[in-house]
Amino acid sequence: MAKQAKKSRREKKRATNWWVIGGVVIGSMVLMGLMAVALRGPGILQLERYCEQNPANCIVEGAADAPVTIVEVSDYGCGHCRNFNVDTAVQIHQQYVETGQVKWVIMPFALSSQPGGTMPSAIAALCAAEQDNFSAFHRAAFDLQSSPLYNTTEGLQAAAAVAGLDTTAFAACLADNDYEQVVRRNMQAAASAGINSTPSFALGAEIIRGNLPFAVFQQRIESLLSSN
Repeated sequence: MAKQAKKSRREKKRATNWWVIGGVVIGSMVLMGLMAVALRGPGILQLERYCEQNPANCIVEGAADAPVTIVEVSDYGCGHCRNFNVDTAVQIHQQYVETGQVKWVIMPFALSSQPGGTMPSAIAALCAAEQDNFSAFHRAAFDLQSSPLYNTTEGLQAAAAVAGLDTTAFAACLADNDYEQVVRRNMQAAASAGINSTPSFALGAEIIRGNLPFAVFQQRIESLLSSN
């Protein structure tokens, strides 16, 4: 009887070990799944969701149902951002945005490291978006970098006039300053997505940093288009 009791205890112990092993395996699978989600990166999945949940914080250009989405985070005081927008961005828009293949999302952003901080320009961008003529203002605002009126109310009013905006409504929007907290939330969202420099772009599951050549964006876009 004693031998039988010992045998039963051994069998019970083995059964318990299988439960432990099974738990370890399941736990490992869950951990690996969480790691996989983390390693997907904080790119488009986070920023696109942020803009979808906060539509007043972002400006969308292109088809809403485009198969590829790019989120641009740039600053009106950043020279590389200006160069990107007068060159590479034009090519991307012509080839992919205007043809309905890419939805381009701009998240107005400000850098405190720029002289005087660029919050006024970022607020102005959202004021321009109210009038559904953001693109023209976007370019005109970057052109102010070489002007003594850069990042000033007078300069932003001039950019609004160049863009064909209703300057009276634009001036009232600037004076209200309702968008500062919106821009600050955008800055926090960009930081949580791993963005610490401009220009940066959330494309697919990755963050692209810097004013890179059109060919780099083209390769990434074509790869995503082919996988859809």
